Amino acid sequence: MRPAVRPREYVALPPEDPAGAAGARIAGVVDWAAASWGPADLDVAHCSTNLALLHGPAWGLRFTEAYQEAGGMPAAAADERLYWQVREPLALSEEVQWVAQPWREAGRTELTTRAVEERLNAYVTSLIDALG
Repeated sequence: MRPAVRPREYVALPPEDPAGAAGARIAGVVDWAAASWGPADLDVAHCSTNLALLHGPAWGLRFTEAYQEAGGMPAAAADERLYWQVREPLALSEEVQWVAQPWREAGRTELTTRAVEERLNAYVTSLIDALG
């Protein structure tokens, strides 16, 4: 898979009727401040990590599987895929408080900084355990 511009903004929480009309949908969002250059695995890892932090490690692992089942094209080499899957949660490890705050403001009050840290640790552990 060739590298491309990646928005790094796959978000697991859909916005509430953003256009103010019934049935309105957002087809894509690009936050150029967070954009980067790389493989699709980078975006998959970003969304997987968000799902793991929001709902638990199994959700993050399942998103990667669902992406492939839906025809997504990950990196050919398993070690390349694992690199992005582990890199993304580790990159968030110093920003957990910043990541958790908007979720709490959106009503997910159980997602304290400590709870998100615990989910992050559990997710990274599950990725490493998946190595066998």
